[in-house]
Amino acid sequence: MPPKVSVIIPVYNTFPFLRECMDGIVNQTLQDIEIILINDGSTDGSLAILEEYKQNDSRIIIINQENKGAGAARNAGLDIVQGEYLSILDSDDIYDVTMLEKMYTKAEELQVDFVVCFCKFFDNATKNEWPWEWSGMSIEKKVFSFKDTLNISQNFDFFTGSCYDKLYKRSFIDKHKLRFQEISHSNDGFFVFYTMYAAERIAILKEFFIKYRINRVGNLGSTHHQDTHSFYEMHKAVRYSLVELGVLEVIKERFAVWSFKHCWWVLNEIKTWQAFLEVYSIIQNKLIPENKTISVPIDMFDVKFLYDEAREINELSAAEYLFVRRKSLRVEYTNLQEEHNNLQAEHINLSVTYRNLQMEYNNLSAESNHLQNEYSNLQNKYTKLLGKMRALVNSRSYRVGRMFTYIPRKIRWLIHNLKKYGLTFTVKLVGKKIIRKIKKSS
Repeated sequence: MPPKVSVIIPVYNTFPFLRECMDGIVNQTLQDIEIILINDGSTDGSLAILEEYKQNDSRIIIINQENKGAGAARNAGLDIVQGEYLSILDSDDIYDVTMLEKMYTKAEELQVDFVVCFCKFFDNATKNEWPWEWSGMSIEKKVFSFKDTLNISQNFDFFTGSCYDKLYKRSFIDKHKLRFQEISHSNDGFFVFYTMYAAERIAILKEFFIKYRINRVGNLGSTHHQDTHSFYEMHKAVRYSLVELGVLEVIKERFAVWSFKHCWWVLNEIKTWQAFLEVYSIIQNKLIPENKTISVPIDMFDVKFLYDEAREINELSAAEYLFVRRKSLRVEYTNLQEEHNNLQAEHINLSVTYRNLQMEYNNLSAESNHLQNEYSNLQNKYTKLLGKMRALVNSRSYRVGRMFTYIPRKIRWLIHNLKKYGLTFTVKLVGKKIIRKIKKSS
């Protein structure tokens, strides 16, 4: 019987993070898995860690190859997989141990081509984490296809453009003869977007299973200047796949926006002048004309300033573009400096106000303490007087005195109440009789 899930993990010089990744995989609650580890020419001791785990787990298969990049490594894994489903992961990320079981259960329950889960960014430097948001996170349908995403303005951002948060049915991948591009950067873009537009049944499992590590030394995103053409090869492949699947005409404007947004990000990652010129030329002379980016209306751009960026890159040379950028940055710097000065003045005013309030608070606190002491003294006096009163009330002399004054007190009470209501009380002795009368005062 084939395993339920085949896990494919390319490994290249991720020694500091590899154990955390592997612990999350070998301890998955779904035990019926095979784990295919492709050592892509690591030079930092990663292979020794893989061999250590293999000694303790018969489900692990190690493939060693010269460094060819993650695309080639993933393809080497795809060539030997046996599982019903495929999970294609990265070796520097962190995985919840329930991930495969829950995603497999969801896929089997709904019989889908692939399942997508949620993931978080994990800052390797600060250890902070936060959700990776994409436009499809709010979809309510249990099973859907790309046609159900057309009402979402940026359906190329419907998922992450990576494969590690998805569990694919192997028969679906085999049906379309899918493999990763063997390029140094963005090698999973074609694979992910092809599956998105080819799949007839997709499901989302709304749970966070993955921590995607960012801000680490050696991340591929920081080396685009070493290969200035991979991103274009990926974009061409995605475009051709959309033509092949017959969907480009339906989503061409959205594809153009996503394509430019990704290219602009690559342009801003470049670290050398020569690489900048090459990437700028590709965007200006190939991607913008091929995708007809300039004809896309502004309301299709979810990030509005990219609309202006596309027009500037289309019309200006690289040097002119940077000059315009420099001028805009100087204006922005001046505005920020002015805002800083205003905030500084506001800070001074607030500091003065704070000091005045602090002095007032201190005065009120002193007055409050004085009143509290005075209240405590009065409370003590009251307690003492109350004790004396109770002692007096309970004394014999007080009780005897109350007995002797009972009748006079009653008479005073009666006279008081009669006067209160305007009445008079008279007593006459007629013969041997006492006559008492109460009448209204004139």
